[in-house]
Amino acid sequence: MYYKLFKELSSPNTNNENEFKSSLIPKTSHRVAKNSKGLPSILINTMKDDSLVSNYKGANILLRFKENCKIHEENKSSIFTILSCRSDDDLTIKMFLDICETTISQLNNEPSAKEIKEITNTIIDLFRELSDKKRSIIGLWGELFIIYSSSNIEKALQAWHENPTDKYDFYDNNEALEVKCTTSTDRIHKFNHDQLLSEIDKHYIASIMVSENTIDGLSVVDLFENIKKKKLAVNLLNKLQKNFYRVIGSNPKDDINEFKFDIQYSKKNIMYFHLHDVTSLINNDDAITEISYKVDLSRKNCVDKLSENKFTSCLYFPN
Repeated sequence: MYYKLFKELSSPNTNNENEFKSSLIPKTSHRVAKNSKGLPSILINTMKDDSLVSNYKGANILLRFKENCKIHEENKSSIFTILSCRSDDDLTIKMFLDICETTISQLNNEPSAKEIKEITNTIIDLFRELSDKKRSIIGLWGELFIIYSSSNIEKALQAWHENPTDKYDFYDNNEALEVKCTTSTDRIHKFNHDQLLSEIDKHYIASIMVSENTIDGLSVVDLFENIKKKKLAVNLLNKLQKNFYRVIGSNPKDDINEFKFDIQYSKKNIMYFHLHDVTSLINNDDAITEISYKVDLSRKNCVDKLSENKFTSCLYFPN
């Protein structure tokens, strides 16, 4: 909705950075706005108090408190907190507005500056971490495939990591899942040493073979959009969007859509393994770090079933 509101706005003819054309966000006192450069801002109606909260200026995001803004539609000036996107890349703008839509909705109609700072920190952190490395896209495709192909998308999303740097790809109720993808016809995957150190009894590996199919395949964008169509709780939609945008960064959508993979092929060629069946070396030297292994899972026995009463019970399992 925010992106649609933004696209319907024209840019004001002015040199004043705090002059906007805007649209009131339904059921709130906040606004989606466009400045003279055609870039988006969220104008947040803020409680009048004496608290001192620092502004933020990053490569893509600008957050400014207690700014006097001229609103064209009302022909008057008012004090707002301004959260702005500084990039003119259309994908980054859509990313910014999509994340704002699920984040700003958690604020009341007159939040304090401190509340705004806390809630916008998640947006600032996301844009600070954005990556433009395409090597991560196949890994993201595998994780989205696990969610998309499950019988309970909400349950799978709840178990999904909050951040790609988390120890487990999926974790819930003392059960974990690592997701590994390969574009080759073997099952040789790379593991970090720490990934193989686990005290969790039900710790599985999903080994997914992927095959490019530019005609009938689905890209990470396709999977993302299909999952988004489900009636997701706000916190799950927020998680989905943040994890997605962290990986794709500001890569042009057309470039990302070049990587399309065959869903049916991956369904036929997914296997699950017990992580504890993969042995690792014992490292007694603290000076040695960042150890990694290549493991040929085709030499290990796959499991013939997953847990019955935990989140893995909803995952796609080949017949």
